[in-house]
Amino acid sequence: MLARKIPYLFFVLLIVCACYLGKSVNSKTDENIWKNPQNTLKIWLLSDIQPKNRGQKQQFQKAINDINKNVSDIDFAIVAGDIVQQANEEDFDWYLSMKPSSYIKEWYEIAGNHDVKWDNGVLYKKKINEKFNYSFVKRNILFIFMSDELTSSETDISDETFNWWKNLVINNQDKIIVTITHAPLEGSGIPFSSFRRRQIKDSKRFTDVLEKYRVDIWLSGHVHIPQWFPNDVGKSKKYNGTMFINVAGIRKEALGLKQSESRIMTFECGSNEVLLKSRNHTERGYNQGLDAVFKLSRQYKCEE
Repeated sequence: MLARKIPYLFFVLLIVCACYLGKSVNSKTDENIWKNPQNTLKIWLLSDIQPKNRGQKQQFQKAINDINKNVSDIDFAIVAGDIVQQANEEDFDWYLSMKPSSYIKEWYEIAGNHDVKWDNGVLYKKKINEKFNYSFVKRNILFIFMSDELTSSETDISDETFNWWKNLVINNQDKIIVTITHAPLEGSGIPFSSFRRRQIKDSKRFTDVLEKYRVDIWLSGHVHIPQWFPNDVGKSKKYNGTMFINVAGIRKEALGLKQSESRIMTFECGSNEVLLKSRNHTERGYNQGLDAVFKLSRQYKCEE
């Protein structure tokens, strides 16, 4: 029972952490250099939509409406798992019906533990994506997506998928590499990732690779904590400078103490810096003081 309550223990820590003032990365930003849509790649990062009731379904619509009205020129969206709370046809159809209300045309999803409940992802593959794991390249950025493959709370990634990921990483060190999983890696520093139910099972397979090869960004959800939380974003020197980012959740929780949040990540042509902004859909604005600018292993190249 205690393990199931872990995601909500941060509310107990809220008082302890009330004096928390900073992030672990540079928060000074010059907005002007990231405003030209012809010169940038802008991505909406979201996770843990998983509505339990009608009101929480409306939260996703409100998030889409917020982006439509207030955040322009997004190139595509990445959903880091737990699209639905119950893996049934009705809820997957609801999610699919929501996407056309967004101006964003490209959506890339992975399955989280709730998306594969009961059938190990058979319905997810039918409704969302027949592939659990896939990759694509946008200019010189390689995006690697790995779904949760079993019904347990931790993220289960098979050795076959791990070896596929490892080969992609080793053979694409000339690119910026972004990995997307539902749960964070144990050892990433993301809060609660030390708990078995909140991490990728057998994480050491991955961290052993990260010690030798560069992965620039690792995106994950699953831990259900707000974006102001310490170490929600952090760069690991031990793992060749990988930037671990908790995407947080669309669903509001704990009587609204955890609000509806996502992130906007922007790459600039010819720059080795990325801008990461925290979007609060409940307040329909950016979370002040949570902007982060961090360096990549190489410049983002816009030439085809």
